[in-house]
Amino acid sequence: MAQQSNTGPIKHRTRGPVELIIEAAFAIVAITMSSWFIGCVIENLGANFVWKQNGLTHARQLVMDDLAYIAAAPRSLLIDDTQDFSIKMIGYVQKPYEFLGILGWYKSSHAQQPASSSATPSGSEKDTQESMRQRISKSNHTFSQIISELLVVSMFVLQDTILRESIAIFALPAFALACLLGIVDGLMRRDLRRWGGGRESSFIYHHAKRYTVWALTGGFALYLTWPFGGFNPSLMILVFTALVSVTLSTTVATFKKYA
Repeated sequence: MAQQSNTGPIKHRTRGPVELIIEAAFAIVAITMSSWFIGCVIENLGANFVWKQNGLTHARQLVMDDLAYIAAAPRSLLIDDTQDFSIKMIGYVQKPYEFLGILGWYKSSHAQQPASSSATPSGSEKDTQESMRQRISKSNHTFSQIISELLVVSMFVLQDTILRESIAIFALPAFALACLLGIVDGLMRRDLRRWGGGRESSFIYHHAKRYTVWALTGGFALYLTWPFGGFNPSLMILVFTALVSVTLSTTVATFKKYA
C-alpha cells in the first residue's frame, strides 16, 4: 500500500516591507549598473561606426543636454532645486575618477606627444634599436590615450545615467498619480463588470500585469541606455505614465474572476 504524504499545500512565504525595500534597492543598483555597462558599449560602438572620432564629445554632450532639460524645470514636488541637486550628483560621480587619477592620466596622455625619429635610416644596430624604442614608446602612448579616453567616456555615461535617474525621481509624483488613477479606474471597471454579471479573461489579467511591470522597469531601463541626445524627458514621463495608468487599470479591473 502506497504511503500517503501528510504534507499540506505549499504556502508561499510572504515578504515584509523591509525585505521589499532591500529588494527594490538592489534592483535599482542592478538597473543602474547594467544601464551603465550597456551605455558604455553603445558609446564605444558609436564612436567607431556612427559618430566616428567624436566619442568623448558625444558622451559629454549627452550630459549637457540632460542638464539643460533639468534647468528648464528648476523645481519639483520632491526637490526644491533640481539643477543644484543634479550638479551635486554628477560631482559625486566624478570624485572617484579624480581620486584614482583617471582624469589626470587622460589630460597628461593627450597633452604629451612621443618624440618622433629625426635620424636618417641606416643599417647600424644602434639606429635600429633607437627606432624600435621610439615605435614602442609611440605604441604605449597610443594605448594610454585609448584606455584613458574609454575610462573618461565611462564617467560621462555614468553621469548621464545618474542624471536620468534624477529626472525619474523628479517625476515620481506624476507616476504616483498615474498609478492612483489606474487603480481607481480599474476598481470602478471591476465593480461595473461584477454587478453587470460579466466575466473577465485571466489571459488579459496576466498580460496586463506583465506589461505594467515592464512599463515600470523595462521602459525605465530603456530610457537610461538611450544613446542619442535631443530626447526631452518630459516625453518619456508622458508616455510611460500613460502606459502605467492604462496597464494598471486593466490589471486591477481583471484581478479576480466573478463568482
